[in-house]
Amino acid sequence: MQIKTISIQEYRNYLDTLDAVIFQQSDFQAQKFMHDGWQVEFIQASEQGNVYATCMLAYIPLMKVFKYCYISRGFIADYKQKDKLNSFVSELKKYLKKKNVVYLETDPEIDLQERDKDGNIVEGGFNNFDVVENLKSSGFVQLPLTQGYDLNKECRWCSSLDLRNKTADDIFKEFSYTTRQDVRSAQKYCVNVRKLNVNELDILDSMEQETSKRHNFHAFDLNYYKELYEFYGDDHVETWLSYLDLDQYSSKIQKEYDKTLKDIEKTKTFLESNPGNVKKEKRLKTDEEYYNSLKKKLNQISGLRNEYGEIVPLACCLFLKYSNQIIYLVGSSNYEQRVFRGPYAIHWNMIQEAIEEGYEYYNFYGISGLFEPEQEGYGVFDFKRGFNAVVHEYIGNFILPCKPLIFKIYNNLKHIC
Repeated sequence: MQIKTISIQEYRNYLDTLDAVIFQQSDFQAQKFMHDGWQVEFIQASEQGNVYATCMLAYIPLMKVFKYCYISRGFIADYKQKDKLNSFVSELKKYLKKKNVVYLETDPEIDLQERDKDGNIVEGGFNNFDVVENLKSSGFVQLPLTQGYDLNKECRWCSSLDLRNKTADDIFKEFSYTTRQDVRSAQKYCVNVRKLNVNELDILDSMEQETSKRHNFHAFDLNYYKELYEFYGDDHVETWLSYLDLDQYSSKIQKEYDKTLKDIEKTKTFLESNPGNVKKEKRLKTDEEYYNSLKKKLNQISGLRNEYGEIVPLACCLFLKYSNQIIYLVGSSNYEQRVFRGPYAIHWNMIQEAIEEGYEYYNFYGISGLFEPEQEGYGVFDFKRGFNAVVHEYIGNFILPCKPLIFKIYNNLKHIC
């Protein structure tokens, strides 16, 4: 098997021949790597004229004179062909050794075993244990499988919604009862959504900073969002805001308030002539309770105007649209106004857009891999599960020592594996 370098245009052309590509393997991501200080090159391995593997190699200095190499989300190849995999990795190791690489790390986006939306292993479902063994036999060392969040690595646990051959109605019916009600609540509250332009990303940044303080996680900064637009472009990045238009909402509540008041007066007039009518008495009680709730909402609207003006921001989310899926990459919300269900309005809007535009998957992206209440990230997992998103557990991170002696010394210092 022979390895050769190819240009970014050749790499891009090859990706265009594939049915599906992971966004971290894209030439857009390559440009972002280079912007962040990585050296990037593209290689292709072939045997008897047939391409076996293609990948993007990203390098950064290690111990001043050496290099660390990373293949984001794995190389593009058939990992189940053990002999060809062994041949490729052997040549790759020689190639990287000449590049003064101490070790290579990769994290293929390949499911370890099939799981359902609750995170349970599917009885009789598929697995890729053979892929793990093939990687090990070729010289890779598998790092311990992890749960929880690690900001220094790509997500090992994700969840996604399969949209193939389904209508919006089909998808909606598969949501949990609570999620369907939350979507309907957002509609009842007249929650609107609109796409932000790149000059409005400070709205996302502000809301994300608030969300990160509330949930104690490290938020991306404004530059990160702008860089995504710079390297992926408007065709591939969308940011959506859900908001409450107080004029619209107030008008709706006022109409209901006026109608309910008339209904109450009408029922009272009836009961004056027909005292003791049980049905009408129950109706009066129900209408009076609803009237009081509407009165509270009108008072609430007044308070919201004082705090926000005419528009109340509810949630803001950034999405990548690439290959056959839409990826929910960043999400934030106005916790104090959670009753309006802002995030649900955005996701239902985007799921419908994904179906209309022919995407096969709606990728809710990272979860912690912990599925019990009170565990880290359970709320995020449960939110995504409500949309019927299935859990994906990937095979994890793998290390390929290219300079064994140097790697041993470095590993003793850093405890990589």
